Amino acid sequence: MKSNSSPNDIPSKFLKIASCIVSEWLSKFFNKCMTTGEFPDSWKIAHITPIPKVHSPSSWSEYRPISVLPVLLKLFEKVLYHRVYSYLTEHNLIDKRQYGFRKNHSTELAITTIYDELPRNLDNKLITCSLFLDLSKAFDCCDHEILLDKLCHDGIRGVSHKLFSNFLHNRMQCTIIGAFKSSYKRISCGVPQGSVISPLLFLIYINDIAKASSFHSTLFADDNNLHISNSCFNVLQTTVNLQLCKIDHWLRANKLSLYYNKTNFMLLTSRKHNPASFKVTINNHNISSEDNLKYLGVLLDNKLSWKPYVQKVKTQLSTACGILSKLKHYTTPPVLKVVYNSLIHPYLNYSILNWGCASNATIQPLIKLRNKAMKIINPTNMGSLEEHFQHLNILCLPKLYSFSVGKFIHSYHNKLLPNHFDEYFIPLSSIHYHSTRLATSRDLFFT
Repeated sequence: MKSNSSPNDIPSKFLKIASCIVSEWLSKFFNKCMTTGEFPDSWKIAHITPIPKVHSPSSWSEYRPISVLPVLLKLFEKVLYHRVYSYLTEHNLIDKRQYGFRKNHSTELAITTIYDELPRNLDNKLITCSLFLDLSKAFDCCDHEILLDKLCHDGIRGVSHKLFSNFLHNRMQCTIIGAFKSSYKRISCGVPQGSVISPLLFLIYINDIAKASSFHSTLFADDNNLHISNSCFNVLQTTVNLQLCKIDHWLRANKLSLYYNKTNFMLLTSRKHNPASFKVTINNHNISSEDNLKYLGVLLDNKLSWKPYVQKVKTQLSTACGILSKLKHYTTPPVLKVVYNSLIHPYLNYSILNWGCASNATIQPLIKLRNKAMKIINPTNMGSLEEHFQHLNILCLPKLYSFSVGKFIHSYHNKLLPNHFDEYFIPLSSIHYHSTRLATSRDLFFT
């Protein structure tokens, strides 16, 4: 009896059988690790390849180490990650102001949290000191015993705690440069680089920094913004330095340190105060004051005008328009649109939910440059600029901002935003529609 299967079907059948056998073996092996708390030593070996950060590096600090771990380890870590993350989320154990490495969280929402609070303080005639902390090699300095204690405190005990202890201890790494390979060295601290679960372990490690002081905290992994307000200039200065002492104690207790040269603060006030007279110190190091500071890719200024950030984006867009002008002689509009989506759209779209509310005079330069890019991509005489945008299926800047706001509202109504935004809007049920102004004689007789 002849078989109906062709020779080409035989390899695919073998692949299906082999994948079933491998998946079954992996499932049994993973379950064994989970139940015994044992972790294979062969999965704890990392191979480090240094990649230059600059064109001609002159010191080790100008290299970025890339860690390569076993593939099977990543599969196991994904299973472990989902179990731990589901547990932490279900019991609300991760601080709600932590926006890093979490589902439905982003840098844009972290910036929104900060930008929502700072103008409110100005409206209430309060002086605000906003600090931006830069932790020194935070991922590499996590103490294993402290991390295990924090896992136990969060309820990860017994066999699960034993598994993480086995996962962190006795890890080895070597450096590979070309055909040369160094000897293996033991890793005594830090979460494993290149690991799937390392970011989550770091969130657990740094989770209680928000409770160490009275600062209002906004965290994105190791990028920390702390701010506090007061109506009195001198009282605010005393409070800031007192609370920074508490932050310093927390850092020492957790064996972490700051880049003091990269840690700065910004003073926001509607009154005529001299920021130079506002002294901030931590661990006997003076913290410098700046008029605008970079945080998560945007420039926040002490006037909350977005002018420095718009100027930065304007520079990027001017360069991109120059590239488009040169390319238009050698390629077609569809290719130019791809270049536009690579060099211009990301700068305009990033965090437009926040800076898109700036004054028309502030964002007008960006509108002009975007209109210029549209004419370069589509030079035909189509009439109005709106027709150019419609033809290329690209939103103009005001509509792009409205679209971003619409996505935010949609996420809010569908409960896709972080818990911090649960009370962001006033529910309709609390709004009444009767007039609350004083009634006049005309109202009484003619309504």
